[in-house]
Amino acid sequence: MKRFYLENLGCSKNTGDGEVAISSLIDRGYHWTQNPDEADIIILNTCGFIEAAVQESLDRLLDLAEYKESGQATKLVMMGCLSQRYKEVLESELPEVDAFVGTGYLKEMADVLESNERFFFDKRDTLILSGKRPPLHLPSSYLKIAEGCDNHCTYCLIPSLRGPMRSRRVDDITEEARKALLQGAKELILIAQDVSRFGRDRGETLEELLRALNALPGKFWIRLQYVYSDILTRSFFETMATCEKVVPYLDMPIQHVSDKVLKRMNRTTTQNEIRQVISWARELVPNIALRTTVMVGFPGETQEDFEELMHFLEENPFERLGAFMYSDEEGAPSRRLDGKVSQSIKQQRYDELMQAQTDRAEALSDSLVGTLQEVLVEEQGIEGVYARTKWDAPEVDCVVFVKNTQVEAGTFLQVRITGSDGLDLTGVIDESSE
Repeated sequence: MKRFYLENLGCSKNTGDGEVAISSLIDRGYHWTQNPDEADIIILNTCGFIEAAVQESLDRLLDLAEYKESGQATKLVMMGCLSQRYKEVLESELPEVDAFVGTGYLKEMADVLESNERFFFDKRDTLILSGKRPPLHLPSSYLKIAEGCDNHCTYCLIPSLRGPMRSRRVDDITEEARKALLQGAKELILIAQDVSRFGRDRGETLEELLRALNALPGKFWIRLQYVYSDILTRSFFETMATCEKVVPYLDMPIQHVSDKVLKRMNRTTTQNEIRQVISWARELVPNIALRTTVMVGFPGETQEDFEELMHFLEENPFERLGAFMYSDEEGAPSRRLDGKVSQSIKQQRYDELMQAQTDRAEALSDSLVGTLQEVLVEEQGIEGVYARTKWDAPEVDCVVFVKNTQVEAGTFLQVRITGSDGLDLTGVIDESSE
């Protein structure tokens, strides 16, 4: 039996793709190992969104190529966004790679491995996913509800890498969620390039999907990631509030707030509209945590634009925030824009923004000390377990270390927060809740 190892880089959408590919291989009789030392076949699921991600993918690919060069593995496969983006130049640059697989092949991975062909780039439907999923990230299960994107932000390559927006059906997603819960999932994370536009191409809505998932039996969380603010309505937040399994958390990348910069980014929103969406969220969803992503150094961003962003974030603080410096990507329309910002100024703005956000986030963590919180256990440690609150998504947000307890991943605990260490928290099981 062939053993394969698959490693995901990049965002949680890539993680979801990796799970589908793994499932398809298991269904065809391949044995999945989480240790590359044991694998006959090594597959790297790459990210090609920005230059830093490209370099990380290439560096890791060369690391994994050593298993093939030593004779330990017999085949090396590169899949995902980077493979799709640079398909014309890969053959000569990476002779150690046996197969290059674009974003359209997931369920067909066994066919790829059993073929003598080297390139697999034609578009295929990746939306009808296997109901059998490997327990990669239990207690969380990533449900990809759509593929592709229609937004065409000027800095972004996703539409060219993954095609136009294609939504899955509510019934299809609900059935996959049901199976994931039977396999032990305690958190359903809805992912897409743009979750907010789910169903518009099929005559369905995100609100319908939330209600359908919320109606499934059992104790579990539902979390939304990558929601664009430009089409969110008051009704959406009312639905969030009435679906008790939907956690009060929203990942809503705004990128900027200067109307001038937003227009150059081709973001179809304005600062006032972003303010309105934040206002609805705070008003209608009690204790909601908002996560966002912002970009500094976009072409034409002046010091005044940056200060406008900083003032906005001070006035409208996000509980969770990530930032990145603009990267002049080959093939992105923004590369043709004038007003390029120097690397030193981008770095200065990034450092200033992240320091301010760190101060806000640490103050929030400090404010939770002494409170009672429900947490979901992710993994066991030596002297306790690592868990998350409802305000924290896997891998990108904060963790709670619960001391002096050993319980299985997927267990919900009532925890008294006893301390904070930077952004992360420590706690103990609350005896009064046992």
